[in-house]
Amino acid sequence: MNALINRLFYKDETTAVLPNPEREERVTFLKSLIEKSSQTPEICSIASRIEGESFDDTHFIANCKLVMYYLQIEQYLIYKDPRYINSQQKLREEMAEQYPNYFKTKPFWPLQKNEKEQEAVFCFLFVKYIIHLLKNNKVLNNYTSDWLRVLNSKYIPPTNLNIVERINLIQNLRKYTHEIYSELKKERGIDFAQNHFATAYDKFVVLYPKFTSVKVINDLIPIEKNEVTQENHVRKLVSLPQNPTNGSRPKIDAYKSIFENILDGFLLINTEGIIYYANDNAVRLCSQYEPSLENKLIYNYLPSPFLQQLKEDLENLESPFPSIVIGKRIEATFFEGTKQEEDVEITITNNFTKPEPTLSVLIKNISHKKQMLEAIRESKVHAERIAKAKSTFLSNMSHEIRTPLNVILGLTEILQKTKNLDEKLIRKNLHGIDFSAKNLLSIVNDILDFSKIEAGKLSLQSIDFNLRKVVENLADGFSIKAKEKGLELHATIEENVPDIVIGDQYRLNQILNNLISNAIKFTKHGNIGIAIKLLKQNENDLVLQFMVTDTGIGISSENLKKIFDSFYQVDNMENSGGTGLGLAITRELIYLHEGEFNAESELEKGSKFTFTIPYKKSSLISLADSSKCSVDSTKKLDGLKVLVAEDNEMNQFYIKQLLKKLNVEADIAENGKEAVDILKSKKDTYDLVLMDMHMPVMNGMEAISHIRKLNGTTVKKLPIVACSADVFPEARKNAIKAGIDFYLTKPLSEDAIKEVLYWLVSDKPEEGTTAPAKNLETRPNTDSHKSNIALNALLETFENDKEFVISLLEVFVKNTPEDYNNLRTCVDREYYARASELAHKLKSSFMNLGMITHGHHLQQIETLLLSKKTVSEGLRHLATFKTLYHKALLEVNLLLIELRQK
Repeated sequence: MNALINRLFYKDETTAVLPNPEREERVTFLKSLIEKSSQTPEICSIASRIEGESFDDTHFIANCKLVMYYLQIEQYLIYKDPRYINSQQKLREEMAEQYPNYFKTKPFWPLQKNEKEQEAVFCFLFVKYIIHLLKNNKVLNNYTSDWLRVLNSKYIPPTNLNIVERINLIQNLRKYTHEIYSELKKERGIDFAQNHFATAYDKFVVLYPKFTSVKVINDLIPIEKNEVTQENHVRKLVSLPQNPTNGSRPKIDAYKSIFENILDGFLLINTEGIIYYANDNAVRLCSQYEPSLENKLIYNYLPSPFLQQLKEDLENLESPFPSIVIGKRIEATFFEGTKQEEDVEITITNNFTKPEPTLSVLIKNISHKKQMLEAIRESKVHAERIAKAKSTFLSNMSHEIRTPLNVILGLTEILQKTKNLDEKLIRKNLHGIDFSAKNLLSIVNDILDFSKIEAGKLSLQSIDFNLRKVVENLADGFSIKAKEKGLELHATIEENVPDIVIGDQYRLNQILNNLISNAIKFTKHGNIGIAIKLLKQNENDLVLQFMVTDTGIGISSENLKKIFDSFYQVDNMENSGGTGLGLAITRELIYLHEGEFNAESELEKGSKFTFTIPYKKSSLISLADSSKCSVDSTKKLDGLKVLVAEDNEMNQFYIKQLLKKLNVEADIAENGKEAVDILKSKKDTYDLVLMDMHMPVMNGMEAISHIRKLNGTTVKKLPIVACSADVFPEARKNAIKAGIDFYLTKPLSEDAIKEVLYWLVSDKPEEGTTAPAKNLETRPNTDSHKSNIALNALLETFENDKEFVISLLEVFVKNTPEDYNNLRTCVDREYYARASELAHKLKSSFMNLGMITHGHHLQQIETLLLSKKTVSEGLRHLATFKTLYHKALLEVNLLLIELRQK
């Protein structure tokens, strides 16, 4: 047997003994699931059991226990947790993506199969489970069967089987369990064999709660014929004679085939409760380990208090009083000879037979019906919870959006209707409008950030930034607001905290902004404190601790647990306001950094919020060199001409004023078709097109497609900037495919427009600088000092859609070598018009990946090669581009390999 056991577990996942780190990994996996839940007593109880769980030394058994805990938490999240709103399938997909190593293990297979496929999988897992229990208990010394090969680590039960194939597979596995049983009985005796199977069954079925298909393993359990089974599995609840009376027995042989084909369990009993006959369904329902129930007491198998009521009815069968259970349908729950609960409907009828009275007992298994009703109930609760969350969300948003809108509309009306307002009052009103508009934009951004966090698609930047500057700027900005309330605000940064670190400056600013603004909002007198200190560091990393304190109204211990829930606001708290998302987003951002967050507060004494964030050490001493703009803003924009395709009159008015201020001429097209017609007419030559994406008659996407197909080199290569309020990745993907050069989101800022225009006329870009306002390039790459590719920005822009980014890189690798070689060939042969077209095509490829320096040189090549006077200058740019191209192609290939391997 030892040889075969070794064969079975050769190179199998089950041989390794779990070290403590592997237990911690499993606990971490379950904790990541628990963190999605509300902290209720039920989930805390599960968490407590997990903390005390040692897990087995065998991988397979340990993962069986792991899947049990996973399913318990999953059931709570989906059907009971008031905070968690998601489907079971999406939760499993999310966890499988984060922890593929666990979801690929055999115990997790049933979670990825449909109910029919689960049956074959459960049978396979149960056989494996039996063997592992034997192996752990070190039983059997000279095993001779070779069926163990089926459990080799490479064996996977086939799926998509038809009904005949499934039955055959289960029958084969049943044969293996009988071989195990026979050899166990031969070596250790029948009691040991039955005990082992009973123990394995009891342990296995509780691993998969709510899975009805797990009951298929009943068919794998051997049933001894003509042997006395162990009394542990026969519940003798009533003491009555065990032998039937010597009276005449009813003849049932003629009807036996009918009884056996009844779908429900059927038993024939006498008035003493002795069973004369039981069909196979009744045997299976009442006792897992007994081959026959004849001459046994029915009281041994029915649940209490049902059996007591039946006993009373049988004792008073001739009584004129109504029976308690006889003649009625009674629902009950009992154990199927094991710890597996079964919901049944029991009907007992009097047959009124003579000379001896008999009764028929029908037992119908309604577990599936009960579970279906329970699933419907849970789905209803889940739907109601979602509807309530949606209602809360809409109510909060309605209030929060209307508040700044009320200020904007009110002050605007005052400015419109009131004559002779002094300049000071006008500026004050404009300041109020500006503040409210920015507040409105902040609310919208909060909603977008929250949706990204919920979808698990919010990514972090990793760039060099000046930490001290961030904190000092925040402190300076908020100190004005604090002084207006008579508060003192002070910031302290310990000397050993470095100035420059590598991380996400924008998200740190967002976290501190939320905490400081809350501190000021809920503090009437006293002070606000900001403190940063270095907790620990090594050669490459450091961990910083941030603390925001106030002397405000404080928060009760009860509310302190709730303030981080989405949309939650403390009742009766003055000046509460807000979306109820600020602190929820703050906490999630800290967790996204893999930091820790702690809140302490006492009513009327103040609050303290402490969090830690790990950062990378920076090799930079100053950001002076890296902060240079990628465009030369000293260049004059005079003479530039822009076509603005925009249907909204107010937006037209704003953009025209903005461009006029920059001495840039602008023409307006009311829709996409008008823009195409203007460009077709060739009456004017434009340097740039600002294209709104959503317009009547012809939208921006269609218009861009038409423009790129127009005849004429100049029009085809005309830079097009997409302008849209749609910030979702699908819109950006489609715009890039249509052939845009930049993508700007509304509301358009003056800086974003200026950056695009200055980049257009710039001819001296700085190496390694940040990109212009094409959204996917505004945030540099994770390793900006090593690569020119804005990977982190790409992932953030397309909400971590790795497949799309890979496809973008694959297109680059496939197409750019040919375009580059053609560009060189055309220049060598002095086909400069064609070379200009190829430079334009290449420019889009490089710009899409955030390689701005490469894009700038291609922009210059594209423009300069069209004039004889500037060809030589264009060739100098081409020479520079040649030195950059091969390195860029290598970087893209390496990045592509890295992404495919993840």
